[in-house]
Order: sequence, then C-alpha cells, then structure tokens
Amino acid sequence: MKKIVSWALVLLLIAAVFSSCQKEEEETQLYYPVTQDFDTIDPQIVSADSSKLIAYNCYEGLVRLDENGKIVAAGADSWTVSDDSLVYTFSLRKDARWYLTNTSKEELSDADASKSALPAGFDDRVTAKDYVFGLRRAVDPATASADGKYLSAIRNASDILSGKKQTSELGVVALDEYTVQITLDYADPDFLYYLTRLAAMPCNETFFNACRGRYGLAMEYMLCNGVYMVYRWTQGSVVRLEKNPLYTGDAKAKNDRVWVYYVEDASTVASKIKSGTYDAGYVSAGEAEAFQGKKGYTLTPRNDILWGYWFNNRSDKFALTELREAFAASTDKSVLTPPSYIAQSTDRIVTDALSPYYDYTPSPIAYDEKAAGESYKAAMEKNENVTASMTVTVLTSDDFAESVTKQIQIWQRVFGVDVKIRTESREDAQKLFAAGDFEIAFLPVSVEATNTAEFFRTFTTDSTYNVTGYANPNYDALLSSLSDTMTDEEQTEVYKSCEQSLISHGVVIPAFTEASYFILGENVTGIYSFSKNEVYFRNGYFV
Repeated sequence: MKKIVSWALVLLLIAAVFSSCQKEEEETQLYYPVTQDFDTIDPQIVSADSSKLIAYNCYEGLVRLDENGKIVAAGADSWTVSDDSLVYTFSLRKDARWYLTNTSKEELSDADASKSALPAGFDDRVTAKDYVFGLRRAVDPATASADGKYLSAIRNASDILSGKKQTSELGVVALDEYTVQITLDYADPDFLYYLTRLAAMPCNETFFNACRGRYGLAMEYMLCNGVYMVYRWTQGSVVRLEKNPLYTGDAKAKNDRVWVYYVEDASTVASKIKSGTYDAGYVSAGEAEAFQGKKGYTLTPRNDILWGYWFNNRSDKFALTELREAFAASTDKSVLTPPSYIAQSTDRIVTDALSPYYDYTPSPIAYDEKAAGESYKAAMEKNENVTASMTVTVLTSDDFAESVTKQIQIWQRVFGVDVKIRTESREDAQKLFAAGDFEIAFLPVSVEATNTAEFFRTFTTDSTYNVTGYANPNYDALLSSLSDTMTDEEQTEVYKSCEQSLISHGVVIPAFTEASYFILGENVTGIYSFSKNEVYFRNGYFV
C-alpha cells in the first residue's frame, strides 16, 4: 500500500511540474491576428499594416513612443536641441547591437561571385553611420519611401526628394561613432515625433549592400535592433517574433515570443479573441458589442473612422472645384440612416483619435439647390466632360446602399444627370477606393495618423496617402508654415485653416464617425496600440 501511495505521489508531482511548465510556456507567448498579408519588413519602404506592426517591434529609432504616447529615449540615450530648434544632437547607446540570424550568416557569407558576401568579422554595433544611412535612404527618390516626406524639414531633404540634390547633402552627419547631428531647414514642432516613425529607423549599409536589393524581403535579408527579432516568416501565414537576446535598451519584453497570424477573413477575429485563440486584436464597433460588460476583457475605443462622401479630384469631372461644390451643396445628410454602433454625426474631418485634439467645427457647404445648379453650370462652362447628360457613379458598401440611393435620387432631380450606384462588400469597396477607382465614394476611412499635422499632410499634393488626389498649393503652403517656434494656438489656427480648406473645396463631406476597438483578451494586459499598424507587445503578459 505504501508503494502504491508513493508512486501516486510521484505521478502527481510529475503532473504538477508538467502543468507548471505548460502554464509558464503559455504565459510567455502571445498570439495576434492581422488582416493583411506581410510584404517587405524593410522599415524605409514597408507599406502593409501587418508588416509595419512587425517592423515597429523589431526596429528601434533614435527615439520612440512609450505606452502613453510620450517621446522617450531609444537608440539615443539623450539629445540636445539648439535654441533656434534647428540642430538636434543625439548621443547613442554604446551597447546597442544588430541581431544577425544564422540564416543571414549562411546566405550572405557565401563566397559565390553571384552573391554579395558579408565580410568576415561583420561589425554588429549600431552606430551613428547606421542612422545616417537609414535617413538618407528614406529621402532617396530611388527608395520611394512613402514616409520620406515627413522628414522634409531636414536640411536639403526636399531637394533630395525632388531629385535636385544628392543624398550625401542631407543635413545628417555622424560626428563620431556614437553621435548623430541633424540640421533642419526650418523648425518643425513634430520633428521628434517623425523620428519615431519607421522611415527614420537605422540601416546598416554593409548588410544592406550584401542583400543586393532583397533587404527586408525574407529572414535571410533582415537585421533587427529592436525588442524582438524575426525568428520565422511564412509568407501568407505567420511571423514568429522572439525576444531579441542582444537588446539592451529600457523597453525589454516581458514575454518570450509573439505569433502574428495573417487572417484572411477579418470577421473571425472577434470570435477567436473570445475563444482565447488570439490574445488581442482590432474589431469593429458592431463586433465589440459582444464584449461589453464581460469580465476579463479590456476594450479601448479609437474614434478613428470617418464616414463621408469622398470626391476623386483626379477624375476628369471632379477635378473641377465647381462640380464638387455643386454636389456638396445638394447633399442631404439627413437621408443617411447609420446603424446603432455608429458614434455620432459630424461636420468635422478630424476625429478625436488624433492628438492634440482641438475644438473646432468648420463651416460646411450649405444645402442650397439653387446654388448647386449655378455651380453645376459653371463646371459645364469650364470642362466639356461635364454635361447635362453625363453619368456619375457612386461607390459604396452593401450596408449603405439604401441610404446612398436616396441621396442619388436628390442629385438626379437637381442636376438631371444619370447617377448610378456601385455596391461592394466593405472590404472590396475599400480596395477600389484605395486604388483610386471611383468618382464619388461613400465609405469609411481609417485615420491611422496619431498626430494632427501628420493627418493633414495626407491631403498634400505629393502625399502617397492622398486618395482623393486633392492638389492645392495654398493648402500645401499652410502645412509648410508649421514651425517649432509657433505657439499651440498658432498651430491650431493652421489646423483650422486646413480643415476648412478641405470642406470648402468639396474634397469630403463628413457624415459620421465610427470607433474601432482594440481588445485585450481575457486576463491579458500590457499590449498597447496607437493604430492598427502600430501595436507594441513588449509589455504584454497574462494576469
């Protein structure tokens, strides 16, 4: 009997140890869904939200945002700014290292003449020249970095972006191995914030050249200097992040690994967070209703979705301000019947997801059928493509077909033109919209910017995010006038003028806002997000 009891105790002890190990294993892993497949993880050119999310966790710039959105030291442990706000001098951490995977070592150390060999004794220190090279790449027209324009305050950056000067003339120099000095052409109040963006991440020139144009396209062509490193990358499926063993900064990870899964069907995310398959994720306001009042879940709304009528300024018809004004003056927003989860109607373009938020309501184009008719006649006189018998198509999602049809009937009555509706699923409609395949679109637009100036810059003439194609030199000049020497009140006046310009010129007719929800799964804490492409896992763990 004693032997039987002893063996039972041993088995119980083994089971307890196994259970403890299993629990510890589970508590050091996080599972997260993304709804776009991964493209490159080259931070200077990355475009997909999913890949940006990976890059933000695997690279570290001179400065970063903490969980409260405050700018703090990262690759640099300190910095100074000159009295005129034109010269920034950064002192780097001397213990920062690049993580070079074994896959990279095997692939890039090949002595085959068809490949660029990585030199023996590769220097893995993250030094000032890595930041200089990264910033030069960001403004090099050959790189075609979508975010390079945000660095245009740096001396000569605008001329380099336009091809007038060489990247070597950029106002960024390595004073020594661990000191970077950046000189600006004009004071930019948001410059430090832009240095937290992916375009400003460091890049090792030796490793980059060894990749021969494949940098960031696969594991063997990647270096990481951030909290995590890419351990596995299966295209169309999953990226596995592991805690970077060489990372020495303050933002150390509390968990060992993160599995980031590509989910083709976004509608499954909410149920899989609820089942525990995923530990966090973004869901729509409608899907978030199922989590309201449930214990163990943390819901953070971001009122970051703006519904409205968007006019394609690149089309042969709506390039005319007069035609946009005509349609705006005959738009009756009261015929729209939004679902219950829509936050509120709005006359604003700026949503309260942006910071700093300012209290201002622009003057909309008033509903006036007579004025609309006069603007329409003016448009016909200016452009032969605008006629009394032309056809206009409105792109929208299936769930708003009925409301948009009511508005179409008003336009047909006022102008006597043929206005057709094109309905698609929200996902397919968004793809057409992003590709510029529309004349008028009634669709939601996600405000991914976490900074008011960054948001307004998406409507500048040269912005790659300018879906509407709005091109107004006066608007561009307004944003160029922003400087670090302005008071908050003066900056706010610029923002007000920008918003009024977009409204007055019929670029968009805002209708209402909708929140997306960032949800932490049951008993998960510490993961924080500023947008769908900027989610940080370093503080995430189970309570």
